[in-house]
Amino acid sequence: MKQIYLFLLPVLAILLLPSCDGSGFLSASSMASEVLVVMNDDEWEGETGRALFDVLNSPVKGLPQVEPNFKVIQLTPENFTSTFKVARNIIMSEISPIYSTAKLASELNKYASGQVIMTVRAPDTVSYINFLRENKEGIVNYILNKEMERMAEWLIKDNGAPVSRIRQLFGFNIYYPKGLSNITEHPDFYWATNNAPRARKDIVIYQFPYTSESVFEKDSLIAIRNRVMGKYITGSFDSHMTTAVHSYNPDYRKLEYNGIFRAELRGLWEMTSDMMGGPFVSHAFVNEKTNMVVVTEVFVFAPETDKRNLIRNLEGALYTISFPTEEE
Repeated sequence: MKQIYLFLLPVLAILLLPSCDGSGFLSASSMASEVLVVMNDDEWEGETGRALFDVLNSPVKGLPQVEPNFKVIQLTPENFTSTFKVARNIIMSEISPIYSTAKLASELNKYASGQVIMTVRAPDTVSYINFLRENKEGIVNYILNKEMERMAEWLIKDNGAPVSRIRQLFGFNIYYPKGLSNITEHPDFYWATNNAPRARKDIVIYQFPYTSESVFEKDSLIAIRNRVMGKYITGSFDSHMTTAVHSYNPDYRKLEYNGIFRAELRGLWEMTSDMMGGPFVSHAFVNEKTNMVVVTEVFVFAPETDKRNLIRNLEGALYTISFPTEEE
C-alpha cells in the first residue's frame, strides 16, 4: 500500500487545489468517492491500516463487476498540511489507553465547506480492528450519504431550477444531470436519457395508486418494476427490460431524506433476449396529495468500463427530490 501512496501523492496535490464556495470559505476538494486516510506508515502497513483499508476498499453493492467503494489515499500526519486539509472525506485514527471503548467521532466543515472528518478512537489495536469490522457498513454508508448530499447540492446549483415537466406530471421537484435530452412519455411514465452508446445514463419516473404499505415490500417493488419497465423499455428481438435477480439479488432498504420516507432498490437490470444490462437504483415514495406511489429510478449502461462513478453521479438526483412548498 505504501508504494501506491507514494505514486498518488503528487497527483493528489494537484487535485486538492482549493476553491471558494462564494462565502469566503473554501469548498471541499478532491475527487468524488475518494477518502484521505491520515495515519503513520507503520500503522498503515500493519493490522490497523489493513483493517481500515478493507472497510474502505469493500465492493460497491449492485454492480456487475467488483469495484471498490472508495479510492483510498494515505498520508502521514507530518504530510497532512494545509494543501490536503481541504479534502472532502478524511479519516483519522487515535489509539490510546485514555479511551475506555472504541468509538467514532465526526466533524463537518472543519477546514472546508462540504467536508467530513471522521476520527476512529480506541484504547488498543484489538478494539480498533473489532470496531471497524463491526461497523463496516455504517462507516461506508455514512461517507456515501455525504457523497450523495454533495452531488445533490451540485445538481441543484448546476441546474438552477427543478425539471418543470416532472413537477407538472408528478407533483414533486427533482434535478438531474444535463444532457438527458431524449424524452419519452406515456401515461404516468417519464423517461429521459442521453442515449449514448458507451456511457448511457437514464432516469425513469412512474407512478401508480397507493393501496397499502405492502407495495413498499421488496418483492412487490421488483414485480411492479418488471411490469412497468418491461412494458415501456423494449429493444430488438422482442426484448424488454427486467430485473436480473438470477445474477444479483437486489439490495433493499428503507430510509428518510428531505422529510420523505423512501424504499430503495439497488440491483442489476438486463434486457431479455439481448446482451444489454447494468446497475440501477430506485427510490419509491408516496405523494400524499395525489395518493400515488412514485418510483424514481436511475440506471446506466457502460459496457467494458467501470460504473461506480457513473451510477453515483446519477444517484445524486434521487437526493434532490422534494415536494414544492406553498410559496413555490
